[in-house]
Amino acid sequence: MFCYRINTLIIICIIFFSCYNEENIESKEINDFAYNNIAAFRADCSNSNYTLSVYLEFLDILDNIDSITGRVKTNDMIYYEFEMTNQDLNSKVYTYEGNILDEYSNPFLPQDIFLYDLEVLITFTDQSIYTINENLIIPVSPNIVEIDIPSSFQLDETEWSNLGLRVIVKDLNNVDNIDKVKYEIKRTLLNGCDVECVIDDDCDQDIIEEDYISDQTWIFNYTESLSDTIFIYDKEILIRPIDGSGLPYNGECNDQNNDQICDGFEETDCGRTGIVEFKIIVIDKDGLKDEVDAILMEITE
Repeated sequence: MFCYRINTLIIICIIFFSCYNEENIESKEINDFAYNNIAAFRADCSNSNYTLSVYLEFLDILDNIDSITGRVKTNDMIYYEFEMTNQDLNSKVYTYEGNILDEYSNPFLPQDIFLYDLEVLITFTDQSIYTINENLIIPVSPNIVEIDIPSSFQLDETEWSNLGLRVIVKDLNNVDNIDKVKYEIKRTLLNGCDVECVIDDDCDQDIIEEDYISDQTWIFNYTESLSDTIFIYDKEILIRPIDGSGLPYNGECNDQNNDQICDGFEETDCGRTGIVEFKIIVIDKDGLKDEVDAILMEITE
């Protein structure tokens, strides 16, 4: 009998708390303005064209809304304020589209912050307020912090050499947001070969170019992270020796390795000396980029 009473009491408690939790959930849903009234809410901000767009759609037309305003802030610092407009074609929709530039065409939002608080305040005719709080992630341009390219490089007489390049990049939107780190080369002055031209009839002519050249394989490899926002990228470039020796296919190529060494390098009359310029370009997945050009390197014998 005692055990029976205990079991009965346990069942009653379970039923009671179950009903209590269900009533709480239902009560929360009934009292939650967003759950019962908001169909869609989204915000987007671009640092590339300095625009902010906010979209708010209700499930039904609400006649008791006095105004909908918003602000972009971090902690207690407010950087930007705006007012949303009710759309004539759809009275359930409120939008905002605007430039985040001041009268001097300077951006309102600092360029070194990528995470903001977006606060949208729905003010009703009785002056009560419902607040929507969202994180607003701003694409921030990557920044080339450091470039390690030697000012001079000496060719070997007969053996191919490796030229090591290193770039350190800062991206507040983290490493996954970096699309590529690449380089371009301008052959500012490459001296003609001081030998009899056998392979190329013009080998004794200097090469002087005004434009950078590039190739889809001239991409740096991600090496490591120094922090959550600073990353190291490395690249090795094969440099031809003075005697112009070719470099045969090395037998390590596959479908994923589309580097030029897969096809080997043909022999030439000489390995050229002179001046080249590098351009380093970092592009992120938001289309923002940073670049540094006119990085001079002398190739010597």
